Amino acid sequence: MASRKNHTLKLAGILLALVLVTSCFVGGTFAKYVTEGTGSDSARVAKFGVTVTANGSTFAEQYATDDETVRAIASSVVSSERKKVVAPGTKGDMVSMTLSGSAEVAVKVTYKATVNLGDKWVADGVYYCPLVITVNNKNINGLDYTTAADFAAAVEAEIDGYTKNYVANTDFSGDQAANYEKDSLKVSWRWNFEATQFAKGDQTDEKDTILGNAAANGNAAEISLQVVTTVTQID
Repeated sequence: MASRKNHTLKLAGILLALVLVTSCFVGGTFAKYVTEGTGSDSARVAKFGVTVTANGSTFAEQYATDDETVRAIASSVVSSERKKVVAPGTKGDMVSMTLSGSAEVAVKVTYKATVNLGDKWVADGVYYCPLVITVNNKNINGLDYTTAADFAAAVEAEIDGYTKNYVANTDFSGDQAANYEKDSLKVSWRWNFEATQFAKGDQTDEKDTILGNAAANGNAAEISLQVVTTVTQID
């Protein structure tokens, strides 16, 4: 009997031990590595505050005389119809484009020209246009071409081919504005007063006079020049 009692006590002790071990597992958790991270961010639209402003005028209704010996005449050419005109001895600058403001993106500045000369630049029955258009110091002489369309296309190609790139946050209105203005497209024109000012020597007083007489008879040759300046974000 004593042996059976001891066996029973041993069995009871084992069961108690198992209960205690199981209780530890149920009451707690296994140890493990734990880490976490939170990602968050916010943004706003980047500023694009560049403004293009047209300044001045390409052609005029009157032009100041260059002959200082004729003091009584302030203007050597004056339109009688309040219309803009060109004539031998006149010149001018294209409407200049000024950039202002700044952008938080890199930008490219491009130009698109449209030149229209019509079909009345004719003397002695053939094309004759003594105008010289200068694009960034490159002279494009109308007398170097055989048609008005070819002359116009040459001017357009020279203007359209000029671009400038600027880094992000360039301030076109700041202290360096004068430097950026130097980079801008520059276009001017002239009709020389003296034929000897042409390297080719194809300009003549007689042909210039034919154009002037045609204008007096209501058949004036004309020129129009338009330049569109575009500022585009660089990808």
